[in-house]
Formats: sequence, structure tokens, C-alpha cells
Amino acid sequence: MLRCICLAALVLCAGKLPGQLEPMRVDPAPVKVDTATPALQKIAPAGTAATPATQSKGALVPRDQTRVAVLGYHNFSNTAPVTEMLMRTEEFRQQMEFIRKSDLTVISMQEFLEWRFGARKLPAKCVLITMDDGWRSVYTDAYPILRAYKYPFHLFLYTEFLSGRGTSMSPAMIKEMMEHGASIGSHSASHPYPKTWKSHEAKGPEEYAKFVDKELGDSQKRLEKLFGGINTYCYPGGYHTPVMLERMPGYGYVAAFTVIPGKVTDTEDPFQIHRYMVFGTDPSIFASAMDFRVAESGTSMTLGAEPGTLPPTTPAPPFAVLPRPNSTVPANFGLIEANLNGVAGVDMSSLKMSVSGFGRVPAKVDPAAKTISWQVPMRIYMPNISVHVTWKSSNGTSHKAEWAFKVNPYVAEQQ
Repeated sequence: MLRCICLAALVLCAGKLPGQLEPMRVDPAPVKVDTATPALQKIAPAGTAATPATQSKGALVPRDQTRVAVLGYHNFSNTAPVTEMLMRTEEFRQQMEFIRKSDLTVISMQEFLEWRFGARKLPAKCVLITMDDGWRSVYTDAYPILRAYKYPFHLFLYTEFLSGRGTSMSPAMIKEMMEHGASIGSHSASHPYPKTWKSHEAKGPEEYAKFVDKELGDSQKRLEKLFGGINTYCYPGGYHTPVMLERMPGYGYVAAFTVIPGKVTDTEDPFQIHRYMVFGTDPSIFASAMDFRVAESGTSMTLGAEPGTLPPTTPAPPFAVLPRPNSTVPANFGLIEANLNGVAGVDMSSLKMSVSGFGRVPAKVDPAAKTISWQVPMRIYMPNISVHVTWKSSNGTSHKAEWAFKVNPYVAEQQ
């Protein structure tokens, strides 16, 4: 598993479960699913309504104001040596208690997909809990805790680890959990790591397509026979290629998850969804995931412990942008702009801009100049800012470009 980028620690509130949990509030007004939308037909069967929010802890907000922290876990024990993939059961309990005490809403995968595809509103700060592989300790250690807190959770299973022998869960265990908040997604057939993917890719396009069909397609079919509809996938080790992304919808998937940390917004690429992998050896990852603070005028509050950072592998936008990628600007820099003049087939009506700490911003689109720009209404004191511009081609294909820059309040301000 690729190691997630860890951010600075937030002080965690430790403690044991109280004898009596506080009651959870429920959203009484579910949003109807528009089953005429092709993507949503794969999310819920025709004629069904969206399920109510599991335990809403805040008012519903416009979709572009919601951010979701997707948590990823693996294995649990109170006695075995702690590793990245194995954490103390008691620490997991403390993390669930931290969520309960915080102003957060734990959502199901169903609710997440309905929100992402436009059929539901959610509170501003939400958490989605996922578990990878199918370790038996999920059933013996994590499941009793999740059931006690009435938290929904999503299991990403790889089919060669479903025997019920040794350290793996059995289908019967999984079905029991599905009656109490669990839902199921695919984690491939054999959990191949990057070296295996690359070796098959080196054999040529035809061989590689067969391997992708087996890992993504066959796993989906087997899981669907065992547990019902399967429409989500998570990449083993986070590794994915353009071929996987292109073929994903053909297998019935509507969303796929990575191991790159970051809050999820409604503009997230549905096949490259950010996720915080919570390691047993590094509590700061959970701390970062739980930090939903946003920038405020004249303050240094942050979006996470290190706001606006992007992975170093993020490619530069294929067009001119302001401020320039990786540049340093003063606190009153003012304008954020992207010029798509050299990009063919842009549907200008689909152009949108999001900025770390602000979410979706009311950017101005100039179809003639093929630009999108936002005049920042205040001085910014966050040290790092990232910008995300999304659009669709005339053929409906979705695109995203991202870049980041730094703010230094000691740099001479612009006149």
C-alpha cells in the first residue's frame, strides 16, 4: 500500500465508550433519486428513494459546501504488533468516539454517491468509513464498535481473500454485517501491486486488457453474486492507469477510491476519489482527516494542517494560470485565473473553480476569452493555496486541472 502523505497532528480526545451513547439525530426528509439520470440508475434500483442521512449532526447545506473525509482502515488487534496496516482496536474505538463528540456526520456509501451525483444534500462536515481487504478482525474487533455507534461502513473486498479461513472473513460474516450498516465494494480479484500491473502491461494491450477484465470485472461479478449490486472499487495500493479509468464504467462501477489524502468535494473525479489511509503507526493521519477548519479573513485558520498542498506528482495545468504554479505571492494577490484558450472542445458553460479553504467559488467565465477567474475578496493568510478547475468537453468527457501556490504575508503587497 502506498504510504499516504501525513500532515501535522491534531490533539485527539482519547477515552472509552460511555455506558450510554447519546442519541443520534436522523434527517427525516430523504432526497428523491432521479432515476432518469444514467449514473444514478447504478446507485439505487429504479423507483427507490435515497435513504435518510444516518445520523445528521448539522443542517443540510448546498452540495458545493459539503466536504467529506473518507477514512480507510485495514486490520485490528489489541495484542499483535502494530504496523501501518494493523492498528490497536482500542485506538480505533477512541477514533470513533472522537467522531461522535465532534460536529461530524457519518454517512453511508449510498449517501455519499447520491450526494456526489446530485441527488442529495448533506451537512457541511461528513465522514465515510471504509475497510480494505477483508480481514477477520474487521468482524471480530471493528464491527462491534461500529455497530455500537450505529456507524455505517463500506467493505472493499478482494475475492481471493474470501475463504473464511485463517485471517480472512467468510461471506456469512460479511452478510451479517450488511444487516447492520455494512455495504460492499470491490478491491480487485487478487490484490495485485504496481509491479504486477506493470508486468502485464508490458505484455501488450491485449494481455493487459485481459488482466484488467479479471481484476476489475471478474471481482465485481463474483461479489455481486454473493452480496448484490457492486458499484464501487478501490485501487490496491492506489495504483491505477488510464486503461482502468476508461474501462471502469463498463464493469458497472460509478466510483473508485485512491490512497491520496484530501477532503472530497462535489467536483471530485468519481474514479479518483481521495481517501485518508489511517495507519496504526501514525495517528496524525486521522488527525488530519478530522480537521475541517477553513480560512477566515484576517486569520491563519487552515483547511487541514497544511492547506492547499497537492501531491508532488500533480501535473501542471496544460494552459496558463495565475498565480503561477509553485510561485509565492503576497497576501493581497487578488486574482486567480485560468486561460483555456489553447484547449480544444471546452464546454464553457461547464467551467467551475474551487479554491482550498473556500470550496466552490463564484468565478467569472468569459466564453470569448476562454477564461475563468475569481477576484479574491480579501487578503489571504493561509500559507498554501490549491486551485481546482473542472470542465467538460463538447462530447461530455470530464476534465480537471489543479495547481498550488504559496502566500507569504511578508512579501511586498501589490499596489
